[in-house]
Amino acid sequence: MIVLGIVGTPAGGKSTVAERLAELGATWINADLVAKEVLERPEVQADLKHYYGASVVDKHGMIDRAKLAAMVFGDDDESRRRLDYLERRIHPETRKLITAQLLRCEKQGDAVAILDVPLLFKSSWDRSCDEIWCVDADEDVRSERVKSRGWNRQQLQAREKNQLEVAEKKRLSTHVILNNGTLTELNETIGRLWSSLVQRHSAASDTGHCMERLGQENLPED
Repeated sequence: MIVLGIVGTPAGGKSTVAERLAELGATWINADLVAKEVLERPEVQADLKHYYGASVVDKHGMIDRAKLAAMVFGDDDESRRRLDYLERRIHPETRKLITAQLLRCEKQGDAVAILDVPLLFKSSWDRSCDEIWCVDADEDVRSERVKSRGWNRQQLQAREKNQLEVAEKKRLSTHVILNNGTLTELNETIGRLWSSLVQRHSAASDTGHCMERLGQENLPED
C-alpha cells in the first residue's frame, strides 16, 4: 500500500486535493475529522471544560470549536500554553485512531491511503509516507478563500504561525502543487502526479509494509 502525505498552508487547497484523490480511488484519512471525534468524547469534553473554563462552552454545554480556536491560536505565551495543553490532550488518542485506520487500509488491500495531517512533520507522520505533496497558494488567494470560513487575514496568519514554515514544508515534500488557478487546472496537475505515483510504486519491491513503517511505538493498544 502507498501512503501519501498531504501538507500545505491553511486554505491552500489540501482538502480539495484529497477529495480529488479519493475520487481517483485513494482512501482519505482526515486527521481533522479524527481529532473532532476525539474532541467529542465525554471524558475529553470534561477535561477541556475544566482547563479552559465556561468561555469555550456553547449553549448546548459542548466545546465550541470556534471559541476554542480563538483561545489557542495566538502569538502570546498564554495562547501557546493553551495550545500545548490541547495538543497533549487530543493528539495521542488521535494518533492511535489514525494508526488503526492505516492498518485497516492495508489489511483490506487498499492501494493508496492519504494522510491528511496538519502537523504531519511535527508529529513524525512523514516517516510513514512514501511520498508527500505540499499544496500552497498565494496569500491573497488564500485570504479570499477563508472568508467563506468566517476568518479574516489575521486569523489566517495566526494559524500559519502555529505550523511549520511553508518553505520548510516544500523542502521536505516530494512534490509542490501551486493552487492559484482553476479547479480544472488543479485536477489536471493532480491527475499527472497520481499517474506517476501509481506507476512508480506499483512495480517497486522495496516499499515496506505499512505496519513496518509505522513502528511498534505507533501501534494501538489492545
